[in-house]
Amino acid sequence: MGQQKDVVLSNAIVWAGSSLKRMKGGMCIRDGKVREIFHQETAQGESSMDLGGMHIIPGLVDAHSHFFIAAMLPLGGDASAWKSRHDALEAIEAACRSNGSDKRWVFFFGLDNSRWKSASLPGIHEIDKVSIGSPVLVVDTTCHRGIVSTEAIRRTGISRVALRVPDDMDIHRNGTPTGTVWEDALSRVLFTMFRENLQTFSDEEKVKLLLGEAEKCLRKGLTHVNDPGLPSDIQRLFKDVQKHTPLKLSWCVTAFDGLCAPPELQDELDSICSEHAPKSVKFFLDGANRTAASMPVISGLKAVFRAAMDSISLGNHSPFSLLLEQKSTLRGRKIYMPYLRFKDPAELSRRARLFTEKGYRLVMHALGNVAASQAAQVVKELDAGSGSSIEHVLVMDNEGLDLFASCGAVASIQPGFIPYYADAIEKRGVVPYLKTFPLRSLSERGVRICISSDGPCGADDPLHNIRRAVDRKKADGSVFDPDERISQVQALAAGTFGGSSSLGLKNDGLIEGAPATFCVVDGDPFSDMSRVVQTWIDGKRVY
Repeated sequence: MGQQKDVVLSNAIVWAGSSLKRMKGGMCIRDGKVREIFHQETAQGESSMDLGGMHIIPGLVDAHSHFFIAAMLPLGGDASAWKSRHDALEAIEAACRSNGSDKRWVFFFGLDNSRWKSASLPGIHEIDKVSIGSPVLVVDTTCHRGIVSTEAIRRTGISRVALRVPDDMDIHRNGTPTGTVWEDALSRVLFTMFRENLQTFSDEEKVKLLLGEAEKCLRKGLTHVNDPGLPSDIQRLFKDVQKHTPLKLSWCVTAFDGLCAPPELQDELDSICSEHAPKSVKFFLDGANRTAASMPVISGLKAVFRAAMDSISLGNHSPFSLLLEQKSTLRGRKIYMPYLRFKDPAELSRRARLFTEKGYRLVMHALGNVAASQAAQVVKELDAGSGSSIEHVLVMDNEGLDLFASCGAVASIQPGFIPYYADAIEKRGVVPYLKTFPLRSLSERGVRICISSDGPCGADDPLHNIRRAVDRKKADGSVFDPDERISQVQALAAGTFGGSSSLGLKNDGLIEGAPATFCVVDGDPFSDMSRVVQTWIDGKRVY
């Protein structure tokens, strides 16, 4: 075989090295690797490309993106435009009627009733009335709560008493389901629905469905995407898909029934691993709406006052009702939201140890400070810090931040949520008593930071996510908790090297001898006007 021709990208701004030094120049590629980073304005090569001042950045890595769920969304409807209970029931009825006598699943995603004038959700009897016997599932924007029909519950085979956390299925006083399901109950319905739908697809059609999502990722500059929880049958589908896309795919092992259930040893026996990342296992320690957190009493009083004022100004009780839906207890001078999914830390340690002893990395979902502290304690107890990732870490107090720093785990955080949820967090009275999206506080304590998306629950544009880590802009342009801002270099490192670190991978960025995996952005990566125009993986242009 002859020597491969050099590919030269010149007249660019290169973010080079593990320190991400920004410089004018270019890059020479040979045999899939970076042969040279040069400082000249132009350079000659057998295959040269003048980038006209565009930016070359390391390949973007999303260590927490629900790739499979995102790929399946085109099979359902969009609930994000609903403005009322009436809109929801009308859309459900229309979709069910279009099925005719074929009682296929009716599925919607993107429900956000907090934006409705009246936040009251349709009940199961209302859904049953319009569903005409079809199984119905509507998932909210967090993927942690949904509403269902009786037929959906029947097909899934779940009951409140059989769930590990019975509160994952809301009930009326007479013990019958209200139609609202959470966490484990929701994920079981969700994967039952996905599996039944996929049975109608050929193997080629299943692969094509996921390849469509892979193409979207490549267009955004993503070079590696990790799904934070896949059961064994979907893992096998991912292995088939990987043969047909240059996008590197990996995943965490989770329970077969649904991603919020704690995995068992059988799930480990049935699992298969990605060739692109060390094997990992996922545990859920709290939810999303139902977050395991604590805060000073004063913050709770402020939240009550704000909810009352919002209810008065809007002329309805929805803001106050939504606040009261949250369980809370008073202990000492703090208010606690008791939503830990492992009440006994010893049980979590025991379950986690079953996997760490088999060489698995620990990945733990923990939004609230109480859940994040529990995760840090378990990681520390099992001495698993170098290979663990604690995900979300939405709110933290100083004590929890110090504990987190001592455990050695990576913090995988989604600052891209700021424009969407900052107002809601402020109305809960959290700021300034807790650190929110605590990027700076963790970085200053030496914690490795990863910026991820949590797509499709959050914005899946990786550049959007790193930008919000720097400017922390809310939807109205104001700045949310500005003390937690980080620098451009820190943010870009967290969206590239940090993503790799969260997956247990080494990534030195664009240095001589490293894989030529990078993106070309048509302007400053931190400008909202700039877009990825090229994506390269291992020396090959894939977009």
